[in-house]
Amino acid sequence: MDVLFIGYGRMGGALGDAWLKSALVNNLTVVDPGLPADPRAGVFSQLADVPREQAFQLIVLAVKPAYASSALAGLSDRQCNQATVISVAAGITEHTLSEAVGRRCPVVRAMPNTPVLVGAGCTGLYAHGQLDAARKAAISQLFEAVGAAYWVEEEAMLDAVTAISGSGPAYYHLFSEALAQAGVKLGLNAELAKNLAAQTAFGAASLQHQPHADFTELRVAVTSPNGTTAAAIEVFEQQGKLRELVGEATGAAYRRSVELSQG
Repeated sequence: MDVLFIGYGRMGGALGDAWLKSALVNNLTVVDPGLPADPRAGVFSQLADVPREQAFQLIVLAVKPAYASSALAGLSDRQCNQATVISVAAGITEHTLSEAVGRRCPVVRAMPNTPVLVGAGCTGLYAHGQLDAARKAAISQLFEAVGAAYWVEEEAMLDAVTAISGSGPAYYHLFSEALAQAGVKLGLNAELAKNLAAQTAFGAASLQHQPHADFTELRVAVTSPNGTTAAAIEVFEQQGKLRELVGEATGAAYRRSVELSQG
């Protein structure tokens, strides 16, 4: 598979490097003004420098949303006629992307999160009905190489995906930050408190990924009646404060995602 990346920053680079390492793609052509141009290695500063007669099976759009439409408009017929476009540009709708590429090839919207950088990502995917099963399966395989991938049937559901998994890593980082700070207040040194919080988060997440894991059952298994965990959980659950706060926070993220999609 010959792949063109328009943008090769942290996200684009993580995807491209993982796909090469897993031999899911054969050749990468990269367009990124932030990289030293080397045409012999397939690295270009601008799309206009890429040979117009070069065909690609996949085009990954990993630029800032403001540049998404103009980048796609610059593709030649030869470059995109056999390709599927995957956009990781947040907030740019499938309609806008398809119009920008002149409806010359199918478009997929992807919402990966930052853990793709360590192969533990979570990606929401959406495609219009024009995407055939073979291409859909191939794209699933690509994103499963950097974590887990889930298709949604309606584009609007990507806003919910954004609120839960797209922004979600920051929520967990914030909780870990708060937990480590609490450890310091209890007398631990900062490095130990950080390590305890990070390792605990890793272990809890590992348990959640066990087959047939149930979040509630996992929590209850740690919470002995009248024990230390029960004392903490009682504070979190007072009048549903934690759940209410999480609902409000994810709702705010969802609404902002909708606003961005509407321009």
